[in-house]
Amino acid sequence: MREYVTMMSHSREEQFRSALLEWAEGNLRDFAWRDTDRSLYEVFVAEFFLTQTPARNVAEVYPEFLERFPDLRAIDSATKEEIVAVIEPLGFYNMRSEALKSIAAEMSELSEAVEELTELPRVGHYIANATLCFSRGHRLPILDRNIERVYSRVFGADWPETRSDQIAFAERLLPTDDPRTYNLALLDFAAAICQPSPLCEQCFANDYCEYYES
Repeated sequence: MREYVTMMSHSREEQFRSALLEWAEGNLRDFAWRDTDRSLYEVFVAEFFLTQTPARNVAEVYPEFLERFPDLRAIDSATKEEIVAVIEPLGFYNMRSEALKSIAAEMSELSEAVEELTELPRVGHYIANATLCFSRGHRLPILDRNIERVYSRVFGADWPETRSDQIAFAERLLPTDDPRTYNLALLDFAAAICQPSPLCEQCFANDYCEYYES
């Protein structure tokens, strides 16, 4: 019985992965930081600002920020007040400006090692993994409250309780050939369909989603 349940769970994971990638073909949002030629720094800046901030708000500030501060050296040379003047509309501007100044004082170029990025001020595993996945195509899982909502709804009892197991679960679902598109699709699916008040009738997973079936 246990083997049968495991096989069914893996089948559902494969269904979801395949359907999500198919959904992505016509539904991914278009943001400047998603251009494939963006540098590690440019993607990092976006992910740093996107935490607890709607993407549409970041989109309004992003071009000006990169123009004023094209790299960490520019941030290091700037005053906190100069940075705040640009990012104030995003909120948390004191915390963010202080963190950026601390990062720029510590290094002139960002590391491509997850372990080193997560040690930076206000940079957790989500920002580190998202930065390296979206800028370099690294096969790294991303988990925020929106993605957790998707997985917990679709997979129900199969969604683990501990953080380490959740990360392992998310990593298992990542395709080997295009993790970047998969992770972008997860974010956009959570924003467009699997919202806090979900649009279940429009969802490709409603024939096996535990939340919909309950």
